Amino acid sequence: MNISNRLISTAARQRAAALLKELSLEEKVRQLGCTMLVSEDTDLTAKDLSGGIGEIALLDICEEPEALAARLRDVQQYVMEHSPHRIPALFHCEALGGPVVPHTVLYPNSIGLGATFDTALVRDMANTIRTQMRAMGILHALSPVLDVAKDLRWGRVNETYGGDPTLSAAMSCAFVQGLQGDDLSTGVAATAKHFLGYSQTVGGLNLTRTQADARELREVFAKPFEAAIRKAGIRTVMNSYSEWEGRPVCASRKLLTDLLRSELSFDGLVVSDYRSVQRLLDDILATADDITDAALQCLTAGLDMELPDRLGYADGMTHAFAEGKVDISYLDRAVLRVLTLKFELGLFDEPYPQWQQYHAAAFAPTAAAEQRATRESIVLTKNEGNTLPLTDRSIKLAVIGPGASSLRLLYGGYTQPSMLEMFQVVQDSSAMAGVGDKSTAKPVRKYDLAATDREIHKSRPEAKTIFEALQELYPNCTYTQGCDYLDPTQTDFAAALAAAESADAVILCLSGKNGWGRHCDTGEGNDAASLDLPGAQEELARVVLAANPRTIVTHTDGRPLTSPHIYANAAAILEAFTPGTWGGTELAALIAGIHSPAGCLPLPLPRTAGHEPMFMAEHRGTTGQSFVAGSLNPDGYWQSDFRPLRPFGYGLSYTTFAYEALSLIVDPDGTAEALVTVHNTGSCDGETVVQLYGRDAIATIVRPELELLGFARITVPQGQRRTVRFRFNLNQMAFPDEYSVWHLEAGRFTISAGPNSADLPLTADYIQPCTREILPEAREYFAEWDVVEE
Repeated sequence: MNISNRLISTAARQRAAALLKELSLEEKVRQLGCTMLVSEDTDLTAKDLSGGIGEIALLDICEEPEALAARLRDVQQYVMEHSPHRIPALFHCEALGGPVVPHTVLYPNSIGLGATFDTALVRDMANTIRTQMRAMGILHALSPVLDVAKDLRWGRVNETYGGDPTLSAAMSCAFVQGLQGDDLSTGVAATAKHFLGYSQTVGGLNLTRTQADARELREVFAKPFEAAIRKAGIRTVMNSYSEWEGRPVCASRKLLTDLLRSELSFDGLVVSDYRSVQRLLDDILATADDITDAALQCLTAGLDMELPDRLGYADGMTHAFAEGKVDISYLDRAVLRVLTLKFELGLFDEPYPQWQQYHAAAFAPTAAAEQRATRESIVLTKNEGNTLPLTDRSIKLAVIGPGASSLRLLYGGYTQPSMLEMFQVVQDSSAMAGVGDKSTAKPVRKYDLAATDREIHKSRPEAKTIFEALQELYPNCTYTQGCDYLDPTQTDFAAALAAAESADAVILCLSGKNGWGRHCDTGEGNDAASLDLPGAQEELARVVLAANPRTIVTHTDGRPLTSPHIYANAAAILEAFTPGTWGGTELAALIAGIHSPAGCLPLPLPRTAGHEPMFMAEHRGTTGQSFVAGSLNPDGYWQSDFRPLRPFGYGLSYTTFAYEALSLIVDPDGTAEALVTVHNTGSCDGETVVQLYGRDAIATIVRPELELLGFARITVPQGQRRTVRFRFNLNQMAFPDEYSVWHLEAGRFTISAGPNSADLPLTADYIQPCTREILPEAREYFAEWDVVEE
């Protein structure tokens, strides 16, 4: 946290402490609660607002920004008029790549942002989100997701920055810095979620038990959270739905107080993921007698606020404190944190949306920035014989596949287009965990793909499908669907075969759908027992690939394409994840060679679900050459190679790069500087992501095969060289002992650089002379970098 925000927080705590003394017991409990607001809510007397409320959850938002700001002004006025001390409510919404509001900025989902390896882009994006949310009066964002995605079976991979804690730490700090700003009183509070280990569950299933020991939880899964706390000063944290060591995370003092606050030094607000408290009851986890018991377990463990409605943090809690069943200090502690955040955000000084102050700058055109982000997020994972780019615009091009003709399939969950569908499935048990069949919200609209596409066009008229964008570049271009994206009975392979056989080249557009409910194959509650493509798309791919060897595959979904057959037989593959509004336009531009791709995989690609979980920074002896050396079967599995289809950090370009030199200087305190020189040896200008890795050669415990230390996305003109200067600290490779004291051990450390984790041509060694204790506040999490001037 910077000095300005530290001073704001100190003053805010003082004002909050003074106000806390004036509140009644009922007012205090109400500040720990929340209520949901949807577009159809016009009668505020029917909402749970009398006596004040801590937060208001904004779901299913249909209004345009200015209209929403006007409505939230009226709601805020009502809340303050019905609060004895005129305490304003804090409005929150999702904001992974933009607020879930029509006509607001919308970037690719986080997994795509992770593939950019571009922290400056993420920081700029979050700053735009900040100004738009301030203009509308929404000062709390339930973003970013800091879970480390080691298992692609889990349906929420697309919400993460990928499968590496260093990458996630760097991206999360950039997001938080952009969203909260240099002055929190003009910022929006970010939320680090889901603390902790939520992505590493039994069978990759959402909500189930976290499968990670204490060391892995601390070193891997806590790292992005610690970075966001110590380096970016994040103000709120959301709990995981899962349980660890037999305790629901939302009721775990060990995680929410001992680890999060005492060890990681978090001093902000902890909010519940939707309906977490209710999961303690006997129909799920069975660790509480009733909802009040559940709420008190959570509150005393360190969960300050219940979202999205008042079930446990309600009248029963008020009665328990009134009767002296629980020490009042637990309640006061949580309320103080709520009030402090509201003061930090300037909510008491300006409780209403600041439309006039922010809207002109906030809603200036963002298309160019969104397009650049989309372009940077697309990864070229195969390009046999330089099939791409297709520079001859006159060729006969067959576009085949369900992903080519739908806008909705380009968008991920927790975006405004996907939220259009959410209330279609809120009463489905497979839908959003916190808005299930016990929700007070009611389904109000139904959408199929075509209907959703029409709604998308209303708020995002610039959006084009992949086929529409290709048509503009290739006049001799036809489209055949071939099969449905999900229903395996809806096929027309004969038409696809005929189109493929008669074309000079094929663009095979494969896709899933990311969101909620049974009509999606990825998303919250949509976990996978198989990583195969949904519906009949694997069979469609076999038909097309056999018919035309010059087939370029594009893939869009919440998890990447991992089909060994397609990787073996396609001429080229472009992985786009969930690229959003500009996905069609930028995929077409890359295919045509208007731009050169430079995205990199933010996680390794497993060959099957049986290879999961897969992790680049896995312990030695479990992956890589050390596994081969110690195994009776060097392939690992008898049916398949254990190695990934593509390694972490992998991504091709239309030009070529040579890594020519690495120099390393390390000071006695571990501060290090590595200079890496890269030469563009190809036929065009290009971008590349220079990646820096470290390895502790010999340690007292088993250490990772490789650890990402830093990365730099740079542009190198054709024929020229660029030298990147990485500044980092060897303590990034430190680890804690059994007493949670971190040490950098004496011995040899190898620093490597290259284009991906499996291709590191440059190395340098350093001998650490002695073991040093590393203070928590001195730890570093990722390298900073700049380009050395020639």
